[in-house]
Amino acid sequence: MSRLPESPPCPFCEGRETELFNAFGAHASVSSYWCRDCRSPFELLKWAPAERSGPRPHRVESRPEGTG
Repeated sequence: MSRLPESPPCPFCEGRETELFNAFGAHASVSSYWCRDCRSPFELLKWAPAERSGPRPHRVESRPEGTG
């Protein structure tokens, strides 16, 4: 499991003076950060495709015997 970034760039001003405000934002899948440069809150998704290991899960449809 990966850790949350300490200071991701601000999406508004691209500043690096950011801090984790809350590990759980409006949803469990986001974290809330605060930018000290432009004094704006922003959220960051916790899940990133690079963190995924293995194939993406898929649904397997089962068919009754004798069909298909």
